[in-house]
Amino acid sequence: MAEIPFTRVVSVTSADPRHPAENLLRPEDGGKWRGAAAGEKQLSVVLELGDPRPIHSLHVGNDGAAFVEVLLGSSAGGDFQVLLPSAALMSPSESRAGAGPGR
Repeated sequence: MAEIPFTRVVSVTSADPRHPAENLLRPEDGGKWRGAAAGEKQLSVVLELGDPRPIHSLHVGNDGAAFVEVLLGSSAGGDFQVLLPSAALMSPSESRAGAGPGR
């Protein structure tokens, strides 16, 4: 199945200037986004997809986050729906210590 590209970053709560959220638009270049400061409790980014299409699978990379949650919504409005419930990728202490960030 072909990947569905993101077309733009709608909003982001925090970003490191060397790893801005716009990198997520270019996965072939590494696609890493990081918060501005280490240890931030919660970060979020809203990305826009191109044309509406069915989503058959999801690939989530990690660069130091303890938990990841994916929500899906429509540009027409309404509430976001949970696509991937909060998933633990590493323990909070591992995340704070930077142990194995690329899980």
